Amino acid sequence: MNALSDQTASSDSQTDDSSWLETRLVAFDEIVAVVEEYAIFTLTPSGEILDWNAGAERIMGYRSEEMIGQSSGCFFSEVERAGGVPQGILEIAIRDGSFTGEGWRLRKGGERFWGHVTITALRSPEGEVQGFLQITRDLTQRRMTMEALRQSEERFRLLVESVRDYAIFMLDPEGHVMSWNIGAHRIKGYDQDEIIGQHFSIFYPQPAKESGVPLKLLAQALREGRAEQEGWRMRKDGTRFWGHVLITPLLDHSGELRGYAKITRDLTDRRQAESLREAGRRKDTFLATLAHELRNPLAPILPGVDIILRSPGDPEKVAGVAAMLKRQVDQMAHLIDDLVDISRITTGKIELRKSQVAFSEVMERALEAIKPLIERQEQVLTLNLASGDLRIEADPHRLAQLLSNLLSNAAKYTPTRGHIQLSVMAESEEMLKISVKDDGRGIPLEFQQSIFELFDQGGTGPAEGLGIGLTLVRSLAEMHGGKVTVASGGEGQGSEFTVRLPVLVPGEGLSSPVHPASADPNVPAALRVVIADDSRSAADIMGMFFRMEGFEAAVAYDGDEAVTQARAFQPDLVVLDLGMPKIDGFEACKRIRKMFPQAVMVALSGWGSREDRRRSSEAGFDEHLVKPVSPDDLRAFLASYFKKSRAG
Repeated sequence: MNALSDQTASSDSQTDDSSWLETRLVAFDEIVAVVEEYAIFTLTPSGEILDWNAGAERIMGYRSEEMIGQSSGCFFSEVERAGGVPQGILEIAIRDGSFTGEGWRLRKGGERFWGHVTITALRSPEGEVQGFLQITRDLTQRRMTMEALRQSEERFRLLVESVRDYAIFMLDPEGHVMSWNIGAHRIKGYDQDEIIGQHFSIFYPQPAKESGVPLKLLAQALREGRAEQEGWRMRKDGTRFWGHVLITPLLDHSGELRGYAKITRDLTDRRQAESLREAGRRKDTFLATLAHELRNPLAPILPGVDIILRSPGDPEKVAGVAAMLKRQVDQMAHLIDDLVDISRITTGKIELRKSQVAFSEVMERALEAIKPLIERQEQVLTLNLASGDLRIEADPHRLAQLLSNLLSNAAKYTPTRGHIQLSVMAESEEMLKISVKDDGRGIPLEFQQSIFELFDQGGTGPAEGLGIGLTLVRSLAEMHGGKVTVASGGEGQGSEFTVRLPVLVPGEGLSSPVHPASADPNVPAALRVVIADDSRSAADIMGMFFRMEGFEAAVAYDGDEAVTQARAFQPDLVVLDLGMPKIDGFEACKRIRKMFPQAVMVALSGWGSREDRRRSSEAGFDEHLVKPVSPDDLRAFLASYFKKSRAG
């Protein structure tokens, strides 16, 4: 009874398991039948289709009743069928248990699609192949996207490789060259097999490599997303070219650095053209400035001569005018000497006459030349000299010229009552260090490299001088085997010029006290005619001229002082130089015109172009006279002025 019960129970259990399995299989078939993303169907061992799901109908385009019993070879082209491709795939599935691959398949109507196919062999418990399960996915869109990307990359590769005007190449994260295009070969001279694997610092001059420029550019590119620079680069043959460089980091989807893209353009021709244009601009500026600088000393000379001719019986007046004439002639001679020196240096015709001499003698000669300018501007000159007898082996005349040019430059760009410091010390056994520091106008950073070039005034705007003083300083320093450098915090923060010369001779002794230099200004009382010119000689002689013509004259030496005197006196006539300190003649004219609309305003300038006359007219001037003005021209102007006054 118990055995029979156990047998019955076992039979019931097997029946339950079979029913459960059949139920699960039916459920699975129902799920597969409605799947639309995948074509899922089974095949006979010979490849005929046994069933067909919704995904197969959507992807292949056939209905179930059209495909049941058909060969799966209909999804292949005639060429593939003739070549036995469908059967070969089934054989691989039999051999390996499954086949997985991608390729073009055919929909109903012959349209192609890119399918991902998996075919699995179905075996009996005894291992015999009972058929196949095929799952196909339509990847046409992905295939088209990848193909478009591949073609785009190929076109880009071909484009990059064929570009001749730009060097375009890739770097690894450490900066080694990984690719090389035709433009890179043309610009830099290296063949691809020579340069691949080399560090890109090979393209930089030695000073740039020593200062770490290549690695700094990579760091900047990684930090800021790009690094851009222009500078000298090296070709394979050792020649230099001026290159514009752009470096961009390449990051993958996770943000990891994969390398850098580097684009270089050879701008040597453009730089040379710009240099030629800049040289032409400087030449034009120099010629205009030269004319201006020569007119300044001529301006007081012509009326001064007239005064002497009309005052033969006044020895005191003649002596005063003669002293002024001598100063102006000396100034013109100084300008001419500078021009001659620059010409000699640039043509290699100047020779140093070296001798052993105490540096104190050289310094005294330089201070003697610069002292009047510093005193006129009430500037304080401090000397900071090393103790000991500093003896040098140099050309004392040329070294004094170098020092006076540095001091003159400092005085020119330092305001009234500003400070200048001259420091001299032995930096080493043979090296003399000279430093001239001021608290004046300063030099913008972008002009600190070009300040020593001929006719360059550091972008500081109109100023006295031809822009050749610092060129002489550099040339004379280099002729002595030394060099000159400049340091400035920028505009308005003063400057310091440092000269190092290997001219010291062992010695001891010299010490010198610190000397401040200053001068009391001479401020004339305000009178009927206000004359303002930052050239004191020109202003003084013009004042003397007007007094001799019967006018009362007040003389000012800058635009601010001219406005102050005009406010106190209420002048009928105002004569203003245009390029004055504090406020220029244009601004002074506007302020005086507001106070005294009836006053006649006269611009007196070394600049006389149509644009200069237009600017003075717009500022409110009635007349624009160009220096030097002859006494007869001034008298004719005054006669016209009085005639107009009487007519009014």
